[in-house]
Amino acid sequence: LSRTSSTDVNAWIRDDHFAIDDSFAYKYLTSMHWSLTQFTPASMEVTPCNVHERAFAVGVLMFAMLVFSSFVSSITAAMTRLRQMTAIFDK
Repeated sequence: LSRTSSTDVNAWIRDDHFAIDDSFAYKYLTSMHWSLTQFTPASMEVTPCNVHERAFAVGVLMFAMLVFSSFVSSITAAMTRLRQMTAIFDK
C-alpha cells in the first residue's frame, strides 16, 4: 500500500480517505477489490465502508470470475468435442 513521507504530496491513500489506523485487512481488501474491478465489468462507484462489506464485495467478484471462467471452459470443451466429432465423420 502507498506510504508517503510528506504531507504535501498527494497520494491515493490520502485521496481515498484511508485512515492511518484502518486495519491491514481493510487496506488489503480495498486494494484487491480495486485490482479485480480493473479486469472485470465490475465498478467501484458504490464503495464498501468497512472491512466486512469490502470482504463481501471481493468474495462476490471472485465467485463471479469463477462462474464466468467455468462457463467459458464448458463452451470451449463442447466446441472441441464438436470439432472432433466432425473430423471423425468427415473421414
